[in-house]
Amino acid sequence: MKKRNWVLWLFEDDEKIDLLKIMEFKTIKEMGYVLDVEPRNISNWFHGLIKPRGILKNCVLYQTVPFC
Repeated sequence: MKKRNWVLWLFEDDEKIDLLKIMEFKTIKEMGYVLDVEPRNISNWFHGLIKPRGILKNCVLYQTVPFC
């Protein structure tokens, strides 16, 4: 089974110029726990269904691609 991870870039402000931290998570649920945001809101934001709110304004989220 191929595993994908989530990589979150956290910036100091919503202008996304100064990188504060890079974090890697196995699930969106883990990310929600750390950020104190509902996993549903993170998923909806990632898929473009809602605008970023709260700490998500300061984030960029990537999903890694596994190698075969």
